[in-house]
Amino acid sequence: MSVSARYTKELRKRFGYSATWVPTLQIELGDVGRMTGYRFERLGGLADFGVHFETRPSKAMGTIAYASSGGVEVTVGGKASTASGPWDVQAGAAMSIRFSHEGAVWFQAEACVAEAIEGLLALEAQILSLSDAGEWKDDLVVVTEVVRAEQGTVLISDAGQGGIELRSQAGAQDFGGRTALRVTASRNVGTQVVGHGDLTPLFRAKGVRRRLMRRATLDTRLDGPPPPQSDRAQSRPVFLGDADYEHFA
Repeated sequence: MSVSARYTKELRKRFGYSATWVPTLQIELGDVGRMTGYRFERLGGLADFGVHFETRPSKAMGTIAYASSGGVEVTVGGKASTASGPWDVQAGAAMSIRFSHEGAVWFQAEACVAEAIEGLLALEAQILSLSDAGEWKDDLVVVTEVVRAEQGTVLISDAGQGGIELRSQAGAQDFGGRTALRVTASRNVGTQVVGHGDLTPLFRAKGVRRRLMRRATLDTRLDGPPPPQSDRAQSRPVFLGDADYEHFA
């Protein structure tokens, strides 16, 4: 399994969001593209299709963290933990991360806020109309929600018994109440991403999905029970639903 597949699968299962690969790739609300090879390939934006939207920002801010179950041990200030975080590193302090098997993932994003497209029902109607007119292909998706972070760290082991040392930089620029991290030593860690700035490590996308005689509605893969037979007979067998890399694998 590729590194991108392993990473995106684990974070999707944990958070219900698609993970950006590579993690420093910038993704914006309204981006239109394809999800191929466990990567999002941007082709344009909703404005290219004559579709405009409003943004619904979130006022909450927090830290998002994840570590592969049974595969990661984190030591901060001399205290070891196998919990899934988040981990707080004080300025000037060191963090040690140990991996017990190949492909183990460690992820943490700081100062996270979410943004979403407002009015998804109106967006669905416009995209389905474009689809009916042959202007929107079934392999296209639109980004409807993004998680922004001011700092993000992604580590993936490429062998058993890998490890990495990081240090929080005293006096360095502060990101959402956290100080910047830097790598001081590593072994058998094939993927190391320590990013700062306007990152978008997680996102949600939707695309046109087709099913037999189901109501055209904004759904997810966890749909409820089907509508009554009389409703199904009068409905269109398309809807705008959640899309992830697995839908196009």
